[in-house]
Amino acid sequence: MRYFKVILGLFVLVCIALLPLTVSQSLGRCLAKVMYWRKSSRGYRVSKLNIDSCFPDLSVEQREQLLKSSLEHTAMSYAEMGMSWLWPTSWSLAKVTSVKGEELLAAAVAEGRGVLIIAPHIGNWEVLNLFASNRYAITVLYKQPKLQFFDWLINTMRKRLGGDMAPANAAGVKKLIKKLRSNGVIAILPDQEPAAGSGEFCSFFGRPAYTMTLLSQLARKTNCKVISGIALREKGGKGFAIEFSDVDDQINSPDISASLAALNNCIEGVVAANPEQYQWEYKRFKKTPLDHRGLY
Repeated sequence: MRYFKVILGLFVLVCIALLPLTVSQSLGRCLAKVMYWRKSSRGYRVSKLNIDSCFPDLSVEQREQLLKSSLEHTAMSYAEMGMSWLWPTSWSLAKVTSVKGEELLAAAVAEGRGVLIIAPHIGNWEVLNLFASNRYAITVLYKQPKLQFFDWLINTMRKRLGGDMAPANAAGVKKLIKKLRSNGVIAILPDQEPAAGSGEFCSFFGRPAYTMTLLSQLARKTNCKVISGIALREKGGKGFAIEFSDVDDQINSPDISASLAALNNCIEGVVAANPEQYQWEYKRFKKTPLDHRGLY
């Protein structure tokens, strides 16, 4: 069964890699329609619960439209994996239509300061990784998949332009610290729920979210420059617009509560500007404080 999953996954990946970006994105939108009309699908149920909880001020109609758009973008992110992983890197990078705020990253590197990029699950983070790796040879923290083949595939594809990967374990954390202290660039996707004991609750869209403390600890220990980075999906399959922006200096604070608040406020701001492109299907509020009712 395990080998069947590997073969099937690779077959699907190769098939969608053979398609133009506009076609693969269209397939993604078709998949989203199936997800939407199948109200029992996990993607529909979790996305709806998250959106209803995070956007109570929107009307029912507005939340429903956001739900539809969110499912489309989530499905497109899956359909784009062939493009971001198997296309020649020059082809994938040619899909970057614009870059804003890169001077923040370049200035920190030029002054010999380590840089930590906050990369939320919005738009296409694989394209962001390709762009940053091509210019700065970044090291990215990642959660190792259970299947060894996919771990090999992820490492191979993401390292094509000189970047590196750090597994989410003690050895990986040591690698990140070493990279920052040698004035290198790292990236962390910070909006996944960490393992028990590796986070604290902090408000995210008005609801307590179990938030990783690793990023705050790295920022405090190394006094690195922290910026956010995203690759937003352009309409009509034109490509992706990359944006870098400043993060509140409180992210480097020794006060963990202040640092986590700066982190989640940063993610909130990015998501609020482009809510349809955020991965709402993820159970961001799975763990809850004892005095709060579970969302899922």
